[in-house]
Amino acid sequence: MKDSITRNKKAYLLISIFIFIIIWQTLSSIVGSLIMPSPVETVKTLVDLAVQPEFWKDIVISIIRGLLGFLLAILIGTPLGFWMGLREEIEAFFYPFLILTQTTPTVSWLILGWLWFGTGDGAAAIFIIWIIVIPFIIVNVMEGTKQLDKQLMEMAKVYKISFKKRILHFYFPQIFPYWLAGCSIGSGLTWKGVAMAELLTARTGIGAAMGVARINLEIAEVIVWSGILVLLGYGSSALIKRLEAAYTKKWR
Repeated sequence: MKDSITRNKKAYLLISIFIFIIIWQTLSSIVGSLIMPSPVETVKTLVDLAVQPEFWKDIVISIIRGLLGFLLAILIGTPLGFWMGLREEIEAFFYPFLILTQTTPTVSWLILGWLWFGTGDGAAAIFIIWIIVIPFIIVNVMEGTKQLDKQLMEMAKVYKISFKKRILHFYFPQIFPYWLAGCSIGSGLTWKGVAMAELLTARTGIGAAMGVARINLEIAEVIVWSGILVLLGYGSSALIKRLEAAYTKKWR
């Protein structure tokens, strides 16, 4: 039964991709390849780019920047969200920072990152990814911490269970799904953020390459780079789903 469902899902996926390509080709025929390059033209552009070392260099640079910003958000946001969930006074103290990062438009961070860090080395891009991802990590970890059974934690105190064991056996199983949810949202924002940030603040990376393609009216290149970003987003999402599946299997 499970194998049959899996085969059906793959069939529907292939049908969906086929229909998408047909619509793409039809639009290209209607509006012209200058505005909408055909799938074949886009694949040719991909092949031409793939033989250039700069193509792979820009991808690697964007991946490094994206991962650095994302990991910084996790390293700072996870313990901060944990302590905010445990202590109301800590939550109250950092609440203005949380509201600031949640409500400030991304374009504002883009401009500020550009003004504060300048262009060239990608520091602005890393900062922008960090600032747009960290609130999702904090909020999810904080909410997961607040969902802990208070009676269970009181029992742990009565029996003098060490804080290390409480983290491992009580906090971690409860918080981990919430943390994964925050990471899932953050990973999607990471690759969108890195492209936007590099477009404005960097001279290298996928976003910068898209900017050059825009200036030269190379729409096929823009589509290729967009596809690379989609693949990066899909890959990070798939990795998080694997972690979630492994967690569910272990703690079930």
